[in-house]
Amino acid sequence: MRPVREGSKTPIAALVALTIALGLAACGGDSGSTAGEAADGGQSQGKNSGSSATQGSGKGASGKSKSDGGDQSSDSGSRAEEAADFTPKKHRDSGGGSKQFRIQGGDNSVQEFGKEADTQEFEAAAVALHNFLDARAEGNWAAACGYMSKAVIESFEKLAAQAKQLDDTSCAGILEKLTNPGARAALKAEAQKADAGSLRVEGDRSFVIYTGLEGTIMAMSMDNEDGEWKVASLAATPLN
Repeated sequence: MRPVREGSKTPIAALVALTIALGLAACGGDSGSTAGEAADGGQSQGKNSGSSATQGSGKGASGKSKSDGGDQSSDSGSRAEEAADFTPKKHRDSGGGSKQFRIQGGDNSVQEFGKEADTQEFEAAAVALHNFLDARAEGNWAAACGYMSKAVIESFEKLAAQAKQLDDTSCAGILEKLTNPGARAALKAEAQKADAGSLRVEGDRSFVIYTGLEGTIMAMSMDNEDGEWKVASLAATPLN
């Protein structure tokens, strides 16, 4: 099951190529536990005390978005309403740091990236990750875009602007077209199971390392923008 559509039309193919070039391709495996298979609501089954990720604001980058076809001004308002309808959920994360994720004899470059973040920063990044996964799993593309980095959004919108066949060249519209509707169950399951354990930080870049489906260790790239952590990829990368 693949969350990214494999369209034959040039614009969509180009968008998929862009996700691959940026390290954003969301390729799902048979078990649904690989990168990009994140999902709606639910609560992580974290065991740690004290690292409960409370919900952040459900702000989306949707005020400038347009829906598929129709009057773009009214569509933009529709996307804004869609983002406003998103209610962040509470998740509990196990925490514990990156040492638990190190693989003997394996590539631990992510696990050893930068330094371990403090508890407050870890929780803030975990909230952004959970909100992104939850919003995307609900199909609330506008809200999901609100938790994505400017670099990712701008890359999508620049390429999509050249694709005249696309009715909606906003972040929300592109994200919707790149997500395979058949992956909805996998997206929901991933968001429910996501259990953040570490945030490795170096400057404005970081990786949230979390446990996904069937114990798969995942790493999501994050960017710090004006003091807020944003998801800097469409898909997490499996580390084991």
